[in-house]
Amino acid sequence: MASSDFLEVKNLSVSYRVYNTEIKAVKNVNFTMEKGEILGVIGESGSGKSTMAKAILRAIKPPGFIDPSSKIMFKGKDLLSMKESDFKKEVLWKLISYVPQASQNSLNNTMRVIDHFYDTAYSHGVSKEEVTERAIELLKLVKLDVDRVAKAYPFQLSGGMKQRVLIALSLLLNPELIIMDEAVSSLDVATQKYILDIIKDINKKLGTSIIFITHEIPVAAYISTRMLVMYAGEIVEEGKVEEILKNPLHPYSNALINSVPLIRGSMERVKPIKEGLPSEKGCPFNTRCDKVMEICKVEHPEIYQVNDRGVRCFLYANKAK
Repeated sequence: MASSDFLEVKNLSVSYRVYNTEIKAVKNVNFTMEKGEILGVIGESGSGKSTMAKAILRAIKPPGFIDPSSKIMFKGKDLLSMKESDFKKEVLWKLISYVPQASQNSLNNTMRVIDHFYDTAYSHGVSKEEVTERAIELLKLVKLDVDRVAKAYPFQLSGGMKQRVLIALSLLLNPELIIMDEAVSSLDVATQKYILDIIKDINKKLGTSIIFITHEIPVAAYISTRMLVMYAGEIVEEGKVEEILKNPLHPYSNALINSVPLIRGSMERVKPIKEGLPSEKGCPFNTRCDKVMEICKVEHPEIYQVNDRGVRCFLYANKAK
C-alpha cells in the first residue's frame, strides 16, 4: 500500500464486545486516498462499510471499540490519538463531514432548514450572517429553491430535497473530505442520478474528496473513480472502477457484478450470490466461493498486488508482483 499525504488508513480493526465475546466488524483494513478522489466502497449489508466510516469519524460507541494498533492519518494528523474535544473542534465538519445512512431521518422536523445550518456552525464560532450567506450559496449549489427550502420544515420536503439539504449541510464549513453512507439508496432511480450528478459536480468544482459507500454496483460505477470491495469486514479487492467492473479478480467481486442485471446483454449471465455465512477459518468467502481450494479452508489470504490492483485471494498468490 502506497502512502498518501491526504488520507491513510493503517491496520484499522473495530470490534464489539457481546457478553464475553469480541466480534470483529472491521479487520485489519488498509487503504489510502488521494485528494480530489471519489472512492467507492461496495459490499453487501454487514460487510463493515459503515463501521469503517464511523471509525474514521471516531463515532464508534460502546460496546464497540477501535483496536489500539489502528492508525488513521489525515493530512499529517493522527486522528485516533487526538483529544476528543480537539477532534470535534479541528476536524469534524471543518475537515471531514458526514452524510449518514438513513440520512433523511437525520433532519429535525421541528427545526426549519436554515436553523440546521445555524446549529451546525454554532460550536465553530461562525457568525449568523456568514452562515446565512453560505447556506444560500450551498442550497443553490445543490439546485434547491432557496426562498422556499430555507424556511421550510423537513417534513415539507421530498426525500430527494432532504437529501440535497444534507449534502449542502455537509459542505457548510468547507470540508476537504465528505463520507457519504448509502446517500441515495432510498431514492428512485431518476432522483438518484440527479443527486449523483450534483455530487460529481461538487467534486469537480470544489475539489472535495468523497468516500461514497453503497451496496449498489451501478451507483458505485457511476460515481466512483476508484473502488474498494469489502466482505466480512475486510477489503478483498481494490483498484480503478473500470478495471474491477470489466475484469473482477476476486470471486466475491465477480459474484456481486454478475448478480446485477444489465439493460443490454443476456440474462443468462445474471446469477444470485450463493448463500452462506462467512467462514471463521481460512478465507471468509470459502463457504460461498465457486473456486474454493483446500488452502482456502485452512489459511487466511493476504492482499496480493496484481497489475496495480490489490486482491485478497489465493488464486493470485503466484501472480503477485
